[in-house]
This record gives sequence, structure tokens and C-alpha cells, in this order.
Amino acid sequence: MNWIVLRKEELDPTKTVRFSDHRHHHIKTILKKKQGDSVQVVLAEEGNYLFKILQITETETIATEEVTLEKTFDPISIHCFFSLPRPQTAKKIFHLAGAYGVKSLSFFATETKNKEYWTSPIFNKEWKEWIDTGLSQTGNYLLPDVHFGRYENWKEYLKSWKANVIVLDRMGINDFKNQNELNIKPKDDLFVFGSESGWKENDYHHFRENKYLTISLGKINLRTEFAFASLLYDLFKS
Repeated sequence: MNWIVLRKEELDPTKTVRFSDHRHHHIKTILKKKQGDSVQVVLAEEGNYLFKILQITETETIATEEVTLEKTFDPISIHCFFSLPRPQTAKKIFHLAGAYGVKSLSFFATETKNKEYWTSPIFNKEWKEWIDTGLSQTGNYLLPDVHFGRYENWKEYLKSWKANVIVLDRMGINDFKNQNELNIKPKDDLFVFGSESGWKENDYHHFRENKYLTISLGKINLRTEFAFASLLYDLFKS
């Protein structure tokens, strides 16, 4: 944890905050901070700051805003769709989305997915905590919009998208390295990650019928979280 993540509602009117949870433990035990020291803070949706520690005890850290830091991290503001992943995979997706500053995440149960995944705590309450782990790693302060399409038709959702729909598939006829030639606009387009078992033939028919781009990240099978990381890396370096 390089940054302490904070929500605006945790601050009192004097911009002072009390930490008594895992963040206090991290400040005291891992960072070994003392009264008068400063810690790096991500204030979600606001920015990056240094907070000065006013008091630190066995059970609590009290800190106040000291300095506003200049923005140094450029988020990857993209929209991504996932065929409902396994909860353990979802943890990694939320972490990466928080780390890179992804604009939005949409989760849908396509026909091949286990709908029981919806009952996992990851998709009901823990997802915010996993996003925070990404913020705490890189200093990104922008939170993704998260959409859970539990009762929606995923194909209709794709059809309603206002910009390009880009299906990521190892059999894609286009190479993502040629994104400029393909007129891809990462901040507007929707990147679609399928289930690890692959798309069905009627799915490919739907993609062709609606003229979606089918892009390959490489000719090997990748687990969803690795495919997501690969896309983020390609966009980050470009």
C-alpha cells in the first residue's frame, strides 16, 4: 500500500480524519509513522494529498490535510464489459481497474456463465474494497462506474452502446497494434471480454451482424484477468 485511500465523507469540516481500521494498522506498523510525519493520501474523486499526523495511538491515527499534490498519474479512461467472471478473478479485475483509472466496468451473465456468481460477496459489497487496493497502489484517485447487469440482456446492452464495440478474442482478424488504422477511440469504445470457455457460434453471428470489431491481443488463450492486464498495458505504453 503506497497510498492511504480516503473518502470525502470521512473528513470533518476541518479536513481532519480519524483512522482506526486497517489503514491505521498500515500507518503505524508498516509505514512506522509517528506524530508529525506525513502520509500520502488518495482522496477518491478529488485528488492526491499529503496529510500530517496530529496524533497516533495504539488504536487510532488522527491526520489533517497538509499539502495538495500535483497530478502525476494519467488514468486509462476506458469502458470494459465482462462476461461474469469467477469471484476470485473479479477481485483482480477490480484491483486493476482501480490501479489504472478505468472509466467503467460492466458485468453480465452471458449464456455460458454460472449465474450463482452473482451471490458472491465480491459482487455485492466487497468490490469497492478491491477497487481501493488499486488506488492505494498507484495513486489514481478516479473511481470506475460499475454496472451489474443481473437482469439485463447482454446483447441488447452491446447494441445500445453509442461508440464502437470491440470484442477481444484470440481469433480476431485484426491486431490491436493497428488500433490507429482501425479508428479505435479508447475513451469512447467498449472493450468486451468474453468467458474463458470462449464465445459460441451464435455470439459470433451477433458480432458480425452488428459489425463489431473483433480484435486479438495475441494467439494464445489468456485468463480474463491476464487479457485485461494485457489490454491495459498496451494502452498505457501507447
